[in-house]
Amino acid sequence: MGTGRVSQKTRDRVNQSIRTLGYVYNRGAASLRTQRSGTIGVIVTNIASPFFGELLVGLESELSKAGFLSLIVATADDPQRQDELVKALREHQVAGLALVPASGTGSGFLHSLKDWGVPHILMTRYLDGITAPYVGADDVLGGRLAAEHLLAHGCKSFAYLGGPVKVLSRRDRIAGARGALAEYGLGPDALLDMPGETSGPGGLALGEQLLARPEPLPDAIICHSDSVAFGLYRALRMHGRTNDVRVIGYDDVSGAALWEPPLTSIATHGEDLGRTAARLLLDQLNDAEGNMASTIALPELIVRESCGCPATP
Repeated sequence: MGTGRVSQKTRDRVNQSIRTLGYVYNRGAASLRTQRSGTIGVIVTNIASPFFGELLVGLESELSKAGFLSLIVATADDPQRQDELVKALREHQVAGLALVPASGTGSGFLHSLKDWGVPHILMTRYLDGITAPYVGADDVLGGRLAAEHLLAHGCKSFAYLGGPVKVLSRRDRIAGARGALAEYGLGPDALLDMPGETSGPGGLALGEQLLARPEPLPDAIICHSDSVAFGLYRALRMHGRTNDVRVIGYDDVSGAALWEPPLTSIATHGEDLGRTAARLLLDQLNDAEGNMASTIALPELIVRESCGCPATP
């Protein structure tokens, strides 16, 4: 629409008639001509997550520049709901899918996407033993960066708070952290594993559980997300224990620097990941051979005060 060998005078006259009549462009009819929809299906687990919000900003911005509309839905981390949403998006004839797989997603899910023939890319969560286009951070390195920084502070006991048990990014971060601890002569028991909901309320509940244990608080806590860290700090404040433990979050969302104390975090640059995912998906859409590229981004330790480092300007 808006292309072709038509004079500007004629184009202006047609556009004026469109405005007068209230004409709405029929993308469904256009897709029948082009054999491709102008819509991309986007599936995340939780739209309210600050990190996924940043991811979606980058993704939607890049897709919009390429002329695609993003149709965003959420699974509540439920594989059955995920299947229902994919079916609905298929009925809408989306041109491609960008998705964060729900916890417990099996190989059959991806096989069905391949059978459908829709270009797709996984974001932030991959599936074990399955080759698929993927964009995410190196979570083993992220866990290692957090642990090494806390070890440099002299910490000997640790906890990892939050995240669903079945999520591989959680497994990778803990593996990275335990690898760093092992190099300091600390065994697996030096890190207490406490899975839970990846949210502020989830962090609050886990913080209450941690404080209710008869054992002393660990020297340091690595949180599965910044939201979990925010909830943890609520629990620590209610019990007057804010300064009793060093804390590192994960993802470095925009609110992390505004927290009190400002939150040290592992930055995964969600908006950049979203843009990268969009570009790789667009490459698939424009490549008759079916480009299956993946990108593993390097996380970055952003040091503030929650880990015990002094304030910086």
